[in-house]
Amino acid sequence: MPPEKMEPSELAAAFAARRELGPQYELELAEALVDRVNALIDDRLARQKTRRPPLDWAQMALGLGSLALSIPLVAIIASQGGTTLGFLLVFGVVAFVNIAYVLTRAMHGRGD
Repeated sequence: MPPEKMEPSELAAAFAARRELGPQYELELAEALVDRVNALIDDRLARQKTRRPPLDWAQMALGLGSLALSIPLVAIIASQGGTTLGFLLVFGVVAFVNIAYVLTRAMHGRGD
């Protein structure tokens, strides 16, 4: 497993090798250095993917359920000659429930 970062001594060694070997080996040294940097980037990206938190299916279900319930409520309000206040009330309640869920999860340390 490669180290997490490139040490300054590695870079200094590459430049020293270039000075000793001359410009005819410059391309090979540069390619080796680029390969090393690419390996470090690939390693970091691989570790980031493994640290991604799992999906919160409860939050997803709550969001989809809220959407599914708000559609008929909005239709009922609209069919009764609904006012802006009625629409705001429906979406305000939906937003309140979803925000309360997220804040509760965050307060109990399960927001990750």
